[in-house]
Amino acid sequence: MKKILVVEDDELIQSSLKEALEIKGYQVIQATCVKQTWQYLDDSIDLMIMDIRLPDGNGITLCRQIREQFSMPLLFLTCQNDEDSIVEALNAGGDDYVCKPFGIKELYARIYSLLRRIPMNKDIIYTADLKIDTKQYKVFKNNQELDLGLVTYYILLCLVENHGVVITRNHLLDLVQQQTQHFVEDNTLSVHMKRLRNKLGTYQNQLYIETLRGVGYRWIQ
Repeated sequence: MKKILVVEDDELIQSSLKEALEIKGYQVIQATCVKQTWQYLDDSIDLMIMDIRLPDGNGITLCRQIREQFSMPLLFLTCQNDEDSIVEALNAGGDDYVCKPFGIKELYARIYSLLRRIPMNKDIIYTADLKIDTKQYKVFKNNQELDLGLVTYYILLCLVENHGVVITRNHLLDLVQQQTQHFVEDNTLSVHMKRLRNKLGTYQNQLYIETLRGVGYRWIQ
């Protein structure tokens, strides 16, 4: 489950956003000011939605400070729709900008697009209850290390980095061969996928990986 931090002091908008995002399966953390934002910020946050006008500070200034420590996608949601404000917010490190009033379908689409952009060079990746250490090639579930093996690890990493996108079996085979220098047959891929599913188990009674028969696989958590 992706974790979204919403920084917004308007109670009605806060409540509406929380309800709308939870319907889509996101975990929502709420902050109403700069001070609260720093209390909730850590590497487990997958995306931030933030207003520019906050009761104890400015969202653009806060964005610059956040960018010194964190790289999660950041979407500005604000009533300031002039070009100068938009340019300043994006130059400060914002990834996207949506003006109020907004359409919820558009917001869903923007969020989905941003969450797909997991940096390839990110040292630590969090998804659902998993932590992937890309420097040490290790995967943890609820802080317990999973024994995956190198091939299975790269399959997992490919799926996670392409969250929500269908990855064909041929693509996975090519990736594994490029990364490990080992030739992997189609039947062997099936064995690794079964091993990966067994190791991962479920998260909140749901599987991590969706299988599209005859096509490929998709990471859905």
